[in-house]
Amino acid sequence: MLDGKTVGVSVPAYKEERFIVEVIETMPHFVDKIIIVNDGSPDSTGELIDKAAATNAKVHPVHHEVNQGLGQSLIDGYLEARELGMDVVAVMAGDGQMAPADLESVVRPII
Repeated sequence: MLDGKTVGVSVPAYKEERFIVEVIETMPHFVDKIIIVNDGSPDSTGELIDKAAATNAKVHPVHHEVNQGLGQSLIDGYLEARELGMDVVAVMAGDGQMAPADLESVVRPII
């Protein structure tokens, strides 16, 4: 929570087994839900997400059975955030392209 608002982060992920755990572990403390959309990854991305969800209540997995593309992953992440009642939603790539320290400056103007 940040300034009394719930914050969700949607993480589209496809073949991100090398990066997804670090993305989860470095998520800022104020993030209430980490919605990870596994877009039909043929590697162990899905299993790693589920394993993280088993020990971290913030992690909320969404799994596509088959790859649907980045656009659908983004849509599904936003829809899931709405279902979870998040006040603010941001997107962070599943491969760690965005520095977690930058997230606060992204969501504060929205709040």
